[in-house]
Amino acid sequence: MLTKPTNIIPTHQLPTEIPLILVRGAVLMPKAYLPLPLFDNVPLSLVNESLKEKKLIGLIQPTASIKETADFDGLTLFSIGTLAQIVEINEISNNKMIVTLEGICRFRLLDKQETDDGYPIGKVCYDQFSGDLIEENDFMLDRDRLIGLLKPYFNRLDININFDEISKTSNQKLITALTMACPFHPSEKQILLETENLKEQSQLITTLIEMTSYSEHNETITYH
Repeated sequence: MLTKPTNIIPTHQLPTEIPLILVRGAVLMPKAYLPLPLFDNVPLSLVNESLKEKKLIGLIQPTASIKETADFDGLTLFSIGTLAQIVEINEISNNKMIVTLEGICRFRLLDKQETDDGYPIGKVCYDQFSGDLIEENDFMLDRDRLIGLLKPYFNRLDININFDEISKTSNQKLITALTMACPFHPSEKQILLETENLKEQSQLITTLIEMTSYSEHNETITYH
């Protein structure tokens, strides 16, 4: 039985300008949590500034790896990221901390500029992803097929998964967790993040895992 959607926050109440943290290979889905280690002065100053406001921050991927002397004005970013709230901070030392982000809503990046403190501010809109603000959005999922693929997939990666817990997880939480946790290429993670519909996202994850299994199988074949 599908749950009845309930909107929690209208998109017009979300900030249209947010500080951006750039992390290659990491995506954050709405209603999910991401512990993020920060080890340099620019992200730390960004977090400190965010705490003065509403603890809101934008997570977005650069299209290539960031060098230590990155020029944010010239850095190319993907167009879709996620608005997040800082829900926990664990300070390791004066210049190292782990912040836990909770995803709120995906956004489209319209423009960005660098602040005097050395981090970018993004101008964003959320209209394309208003469905992210629905409290629960269940959908039909071929769980047997997906879980059947997951077992050998994680075995090859030498990752232990509690499939009893997976069986109790809702379709939405399962797809969200796989999007963030599976070691896909950054561009593949970005495609998953940009897929608006959860059902389409589940189909894409299934295809990516099948392709990985197929390519690894072919590598074991000896041709004469």
